[in-house]
Amino acid sequence: MRSSTLAATLTTAFAASASATCLVQAPAAIGFPINYDITPSRSDAVSFEIPAGSVGPCALVATFPAGYPITSTGSDLVNVTALDGPAAGSLVGALRFRAGTTTVINSFACADVMSYELAIAQGEGEVAFSEVQGAGLFMEVGDC
Repeated sequence: MRSSTLAATLTTAFAASASATCLVQAPAAIGFPINYDITPSRSDAVSFEIPAGSVGPCALVATFPAGYPITSTGSDLVNVTALDGPAAGSLVGALRFRAGTTTVINSFACADVMSYELAIAQGEGEVAFSEVQGAGLFMEVGDC
């Protein structure tokens, strides 16, 4: 009886500590919503400020609830390019933004600031959406 209570206590403590190591960081911005409008002639950028002492990895994630309004026309594949860090200038992912999906774009070693450019991959197209609480681009820091 005592060992099962101890095991349950340890399991609960472990689950609590594992969930405590996850931080979902919104983009650095002056205000919300952040409106993205990505076209062949206009790219957009997104930056994340990672709190000091955060334990990685840092995963760039796009998440949109079902029915979330995203405008997308023509060629809507979006390239994600690192603007800083050890992979500055490198293509780190490509995706189509869709409601009802969560997409891990890539995972990285964390830095104080992590910035990315969003650009139409090729051809003519447009992607537009607003970043609001619970929808848009986020940096998952730690074991999420």
